Amino acid sequence: MAGAGDLDADAVLSDVEDDAGDPTPIAKPPSPEDVSVEKLREVMEELDRERQARVAAENAKSELQVSFNRLKALAHEAIKKRDDFGRQRDDAVREKEETAKRLEETTKHLEETAKERDALRSEIGNSSHMLVTGMEKISAKVSSFAGNALPLPRSQKYTGMAAAAYGVIKRANEIVEELLKQNEATVKARNEAREQMEQRNYEIAIEVSQLEATISGLRDEVAKKGENEALQLREFVGECEDKLSKLESRMEAQRPLLIDQLSFVSKIHNQICNVVKILDDGGTSELSESLFVPQETDVEENIRASLAGMESIYELTKVVVQKAKDVVEEKNHEIKSLDETVNRLVKEKDQIGSLLRSALSKRMAIDPSSRKSELFQAAENGLREAGIDFKFSKLIGDGKVADSNEKSDRAEKEEEDEIYSLAGALEDVVKASQLEIIELQHTVDELRAELSLLKQHIEAQAKELDHRMHRIEELEEKERVANENIEGLMTDIAAAEEEINRWKVAAEQEAAAGTGVEQEFVAQLSALKQELEEAKQSMLESEKKLKFKEETAAAAMAARDAAEKSLKLADMRSSRLRDRVEELTHQLEELENREDSRSRNRPRYVCWPWQWLGMDFVGFQQRPDTQQEASNEMELSEPLL
Repeated sequence: MAGAGDLDADAVLSDVEDDAGDPTPIAKPPSPEDVSVEKLREVMEELDRERQARVAAENAKSELQVSFNRLKALAHEAIKKRDDFGRQRDDAVREKEETAKRLEETTKHLEETAKERDALRSEIGNSSHMLVTGMEKISAKVSSFAGNALPLPRSQKYTGMAAAAYGVIKRANEIVEELLKQNEATVKARNEAREQMEQRNYEIAIEVSQLEATISGLRDEVAKKGENEALQLREFVGECEDKLSKLESRMEAQRPLLIDQLSFVSKIHNQICNVVKILDDGGTSELSESLFVPQETDVEENIRASLAGMESIYELTKVVVQKAKDVVEEKNHEIKSLDETVNRLVKEKDQIGSLLRSALSKRMAIDPSSRKSELFQAAENGLREAGIDFKFSKLIGDGKVADSNEKSDRAEKEEEDEIYSLAGALEDVVKASQLEIIELQHTVDELRAELSLLKQHIEAQAKELDHRMHRIEELEEKERVANENIEGLMTDIAAAEEEINRWKVAAEQEAAAGTGVEQEFVAQLSALKQELEEAKQSMLESEKKLKFKEETAAAAMAARDAAEKSLKLADMRSSRLRDRVEELTHQLEELENREDSRSRNRPRYVCWPWQWLGMDFVGFQQRPDTQQEASNEMELSEPLL
C-alpha cells in the first residue's frame, strides 16, 4: 500500500510538472475520462525516468559511501604505517647506538688483548732470556767443568777420586736441579700462556664471528627494510593515484546526473512558482524565474546551483504550504457557512411549509381573494427570507385574466384550482430549493474531497522536497568529506614521499657508515689476524725453545742418572780401592823390610789409580787379574767421563 501511495504521489507530482503550461483550476478538477492514453504513457515514462534517476542516485550514493570508507581505511593504514616506520626508525637508531657501544667494547677488548699480548711478549722475552742465560750458565758450567775453570765443590768426607766424583756429582745434581726447576717453571708458564692465548684466541674468534654476523645481518636488514618500505610506499602511491583516477572518473560519470538533477530542480522551481501564482490568483509578481542553469564544465558549480535551487524550492514550498493552508481555511469557512445556510434553509423550509399549511387553512375559511393575495405575499416573504427570489405576481395576473374571462358560476371552483396550483407551485419551488441544497451539499463534499487531495498532494510534495533536500545535504556533506579526504590523502602522499626521501637519504648514510665501519672492522680483523699469526709464530718459537729446554733437561736428567750410577760405581771402587790400599799397605810393610829403595817406591806408584785410569808405566808389570779388574772399572767409569 505504501508503494501504491508513493506511485500515486509520483504520478500527481509528474502531473503537476507536465501541466505547468496549462494549469487547471482547483475548484473544477478534470475528470479521469478527459485524460488521454498518451498522457498516461508520458506520465508512466516520466515515472520510470524518475525511478531510474532515483536508483542511479542511490547506487552513486552507495558507491561514494564505499569509496569514502575505503579512503578512510587507507588513511588509517597510512597513519599506522607512518607510526610503524617511526618506530622502526627509532629501533634502527637504538640498534645503531647498541652497535656503537658494542664497537667501543670491542675496541676496549682489543686494547686489553694488545696489552695482554705485550705482557705475553715480555714474558716470552724474559723466558727466552732466562733460557738463554740458563743455557749460557749451563754451557759456562760445562765449559768450566771441562776446562776446570770453576772449582768443583769439595767434601770433607771424601778425598781423592771420591772427592772429585762427589764434586762432579754435586755439580751435576745442582745443574740438574736448576734445570728441573727452570723446566718446571717454564712448563708452567708455557701452559698458562698457552691456555690464555688459546682462550683469548677463541674469544677473539667468537667476537669477530659475532661482529661479522651482526654486520651482515644489519646490512641485510637495512637493505631489506629499505626495499620493502620503498615498494610499499610505491604501491601505496600507485593505489592512491588509481583511486583518485577512479574518483575523477566517477565524478565525470555523475556529472550528467547532476545536470539532469539541476534541470529537474529548475522545473520543480518553475512549477512551484506557478502553483504560488495560481494560489495568489496572480497577486504576487515578485517570484523570480529559475536561474539554475546547468553547466557542463564545473561539477562543484552544478552542485552549488542545485543546492541553491533546493533551498529556494524549500522556501517556495513553505509559501505554498502557507497559501494552501489559507485556501483550505477559506474553503472550510465557506463550507461551514454553506452548511449553516443549508441547515437554516431546511429549517425555514419546514417552517414555511407549516406556516403555509396553517395560513391556507385559515385564509380559506375567511376570504378567498384576500386569502390568495395574503397567501402569495406571505409565501414571497418567506421565500425571500429563505434566500429565494420568487414572485407570484405573474401567477396572480394570469389568475385575474382567467377570472375576468370565466363565468361567475365557476369562480369558486377555479379559485380552488388556482389555490391548489399555487400550492403545487410552492411545492415545486420548495423541491427546486431542496435540489439546489442537495447540489450545494454535493459541491461542498467535492470541495472537501479536493481539499483533502490538495492537502495530501501538498504533504507528499513537502515530504518529497524534504527528502530531496536531506539527500542533497547528505551528498554535499559527503562531497565535502570526500574533498577533505582527498586533500588529506594528497598531504599524506606528499608526507610519505618526503618520508621516502628521508629514508633513502638515511639508508644511504647508514650504508656509507656501514661500509666505513665494515672497512674498519676488516682492517681490525686483518690486524688481529696478523697479530694472531705473530703470536702463533712466537708460540712456535717458544715451543721450539721449550722443546730444546726439554731435551736439555732430559740430557741433564740422563747425566744425573749417569752421575748417580757413577757415584755408585765410585762407592764400589772406593771400597775396592780401600781394600786394595790395605793390601798394598800390608805388602809395603812386608816389602819395606825386604826390598831396596826401588821396591820401596813401587807401592807408591801402585796406590795411585794410574792403572785404573788406563795408564801403563814402564817397569810395572800387571797381573792378569788386576788387568781384568781395571778393564771392568774403566767400563763402569765411562758414563762419568
